[in-house]
Amino acid sequence: MIDVIDLLQNELKIPKQSKLIISVSGGADSMLLLSMLKESSHKIEVVHFNHMKRQQSKIEADLVRSYCQENNIPFHYYLIEVDEGNFHHQAHKMRLHYLKDVAKVAKAKYILTAHHLDDLLENILIKLTRGSNLLGYAGMQLSHTKKGITYIKPLLYTSKKEILDYVIEHHVPYLNDESNEENYYLRNRYRHAVIPIMKQENLNLLSQAKNYHQQLTKAFNFIRNTSLNVLNQSQEIDVNVFKEQDIAIQEDMIAYLLENKQINTSYDIVIAIKNMILSEKPNQAIDLSHQYQFIKAYDKSYVSSKKVTKDVKYEVKHGETKLPNNVIFTFLDNSNTPTEDLEKLCYNKLAFPLWIRHRQNGDKLTYNFGHKKLKDLLIDKKIPMEKRNAIWVLTDNENNILWVQDLYLNQTLGKQNTIYFKLKETKHA
Repeated sequence: MIDVIDLLQNELKIPKQSKLIISVSGGADSMLLLSMLKESSHKIEVVHFNHMKRQQSKIEADLVRSYCQENNIPFHYYLIEVDEGNFHHQAHKMRLHYLKDVAKVAKAKYILTAHHLDDLLENILIKLTRGSNLLGYAGMQLSHTKKGITYIKPLLYTSKKEILDYVIEHHVPYLNDESNEENYYLRNRYRHAVIPIMKQENLNLLSQAKNYHQQLTKAFNFIRNTSLNVLNQSQEIDVNVFKEQDIAIQEDMIAYLLENKQINTSYDIVIAIKNMILSEKPNQAIDLSHQYQFIKAYDKSYVSSKKVTKDVKYEVKHGETKLPNNVIFTFLDNSNTPTEDLEKLCYNKLAFPLWIRHRQNGDKLTYNFGHKKLKDLLIDKKIPMEKRNAIWVLTDNENNILWVQDLYLNQTLGKQNTIYFKLKETKHA
């Protein structure tokens, strides 16, 4: 049986007086973890979840509550109710939310769960079945830190048999979860149908799973550290540097950027993005979700929030015209104010009113030498695709383009009259 306290303090270097938040279900695994930690110098608080799916849930809650009261351990109790969707996924998100809340109030930096070696093997098989990335195929991690909280599974290399032997020998109270015997859930089908056959082929299957997990984790850590060094704290990929990397580093750089936004990191998505980055086309995008897309814009590639630009136009009034996204367009036909920060457009005749809008297909610019498509100007200036769609265009009432934000001013209209204008992006209040 693993020495949990020694693991925490000597291997993971957690200070002896640190506060630990422990998720305790009432099963043998979590009750063993709780019984060991109550003997340590750590300050512990217990969180118990009732998923309201079994009659036994109240008995489990009473067991954990009573144990905590007898040992003067703070006890937190939450009801988890999932109405629709993937029960396990939704319940996991809710448990994590409450655990972080308790940790925040308690000013604790460590959250512990009682996942064990049999859980690890099941997790690996599920990941292999559903598909994942390198870290996913390795299975659950002994320890990882995210946003200031370290999540620890101290029993990850301890088998279920070792746990049951210990709780029986040391008279640790616990209850069996009846749902573990049902084959409705994929994990239970592996537990009852697949793993017993695998153990017939290899009695040391759990040891092999541990070795597989440790080797794959080491490989992943090496690759991830290399990826982070190449990215150099940037949230975007330098395409030229990317092309020089080994394939494993290329794919992990992409996976890292997706993970930062909590986006699906399936291998198919990663490969599609890699092929886009390596292609000769300078401007491309791949949809990742309703919220994000992966952009390639010339020599840079990155995750970007989707920006919806509506196909609307706004009549320009004298003074200020408020546009979406905190943009203000100021228009003056006779300026008595300093004009250093104002654009100046000269003309003989214009079709008023003026309009401001985003670019449209077929937009043409007028020069003294003739015409040029706005699209071609954007390509010449290497304007990224996502920025092209956000550029503002000023036209007269006959849709003649007078000005394009930061790129163009029509100088073919004559000199008799003058108007002044500027576009200003203001900060959010």
